[in-house]
Amino acid sequence: MEYSEVELDFIVGIPQLVTNITISDSQWTRGKVGISEQELWLSNGDDWDTIPLKSIELVNRKLPKTIENRIMASSRHSHYIVVDYKKLSMFGTGYVTSSMIFTGDKNDIEKIKSYLLSYLGFSADAEYEQLSPEQVRLLFLLSSGISDMDVLLPIFDKDKILLKHAFAVLKKKKFVDEFALVTPKGFAMVEDLKGKGEGTIGKDLSKSFKQIAKSWSNTTSFKATENMNKVSWKYDISSLIGHVNTEHLWKFLPLKHLEKVSIEISESGSNLKMNTEHDVEVTLDSIEDTITFALFDILNSEYNSVYKLVNAIYIGVKDKKDLAYLCSIEPFAVSSKLEYMVQTELIEDDLTLTPKAIKMIRDNMSSKLTDSSLTGFVESDRLREFEMEYAKKKMMDKLL
Repeated sequence: MEYSEVELDFIVGIPQLVTNITISDSQWTRGKVGISEQELWLSNGDDWDTIPLKSIELVNRKLPKTIENRIMASSRHSHYIVVDYKKLSMFGTGYVTSSMIFTGDKNDIEKIKSYLLSYLGFSADAEYEQLSPEQVRLLFLLSSGISDMDVLLPIFDKDKILLKHAFAVLKKKKFVDEFALVTPKGFAMVEDLKGKGEGTIGKDLSKSFKQIAKSWSNTTSFKATENMNKVSWKYDISSLIGHVNTEHLWKFLPLKHLEKVSIEISESGSNLKMNTEHDVEVTLDSIEDTITFALFDILNSEYNSVYKLVNAIYIGVKDKKDLAYLCSIEPFAVSSKLEYMVQTELIEDDLTLTPKAIKMIRDNMSSKLTDSSLTGFVESDRLREFEMEYAKKKMMDKLL
């Protein structure tokens, strides 16, 4: 049985929230919140209360600002999530909608949201409920490769303001990026809206959009230039500087000739410094501090091979020969170590990192930066992408 758990403050069983709700300090319970395939588990002293997932109607409903302020003041947390669910009326004559509020740090709130939606699907997501028909229409069109304004405007009654507003909303909700490319979160939404082969309108719309994409030649295949890490080589008065994709970084490092590896931390971020046996200084200025620390841990002989493999997969290395070379592991031993990582739930069979592995990376990096001036790295976009990729994979596995 799959099971995920975080520790949060929560209130359970209150009437569906209205603007005159009163929340006091004494109402909050601090405890563990677990999610299995069938139930939501809430710690209650030495016991557990359970709520069937099938009774949950809506996740992440937004509240009026006045109520948000009361929640933050009483719980002393700035992040929260509301979960609406059906429960038996106290009179036993039917079901009523009640609410649960969970508060905690941002990462834990995002985790509980991802866990819930991985089981419930995006139809339970309040963000989906807030999308207008125009926004849903644009999301489907963009997912089919149609992003040319000359093509989109007739579909939106030549209303440029309406079209731009729909795009702004999708971008704000991170369903698309600034280049009108659909994000993993957006594709997951599209897959959920398409239905499950039951002849729903979502599936019919998808088919029609695919036909449009094939028949209209006036489309754009513009793709954003990926953010690149900067790598510089310096010897005496000579130097080389280049930009390298994260997945290719290790190929540009003199792994077999390194004598010293260190990290420099400043208010602006971190740099990986490498000195070779030939007195060449190699510096990595990465897109994210998580990439810097992942490479440092891979090159650090103090760490065990399993943790090195987790970090290597995190920076995009998946070929077994490459993993063996980068992590200094005998090639014949890589397969058995990867199998062990699958059994201990660090990776999936396809080398997808699990929440357990992602937490391992985040916790290890956090401990390194405890006494430094560098903050906020745990909000890493790359770590979040891996969490979303895992949640999407689990959701898609249930749909197949």
